[in-house]
Amino acid sequence: MKDIETREDILLIMRKFYDKLLADDSINHFFIKVTNVSEHLDEHFETLATFWEQALFLKGGYKNNMFQKHLDVHKKSPFETEHYKTWLHHLHTTIDEYFEGENVEQMKTMSQSMATVIQIKFSQ
Repeated sequence: MKDIETREDILLIMRKFYDKLLADDSINHFFIKVTNVSEHLDEHFETLATFWEQALFLKGGYKNNMFQKHLDVHKKSPFETEHYKTWLHHLHTTIDEYFEGENVEQMKTMSQSMATVIQIKFSQ
């Protein structure tokens, strides 16, 4: 398997990852009921790809406030510890199904850090 190297690689991960999220009744309500993300997935995937390109490849271009977006969702329906665990499990298993390498490990480490920071900030 190869490492994550391109925007197309990130888009593949996001599509497969969201297939898992949307099929998982323990977490899919955030994407279907709390927000309308499920109605505009292609646009959401492009935003996520830009975020991860910036994070992994330092390309720039991501202009949103990721923490504020998640805080807005959290205020409508609070994230619980199990939601973070489920999100990370689905993301990490998806990444590992298709890729291996330095960027893979970086993406998994960064996602773990983001989930931890969000969980700490939102529990205060």
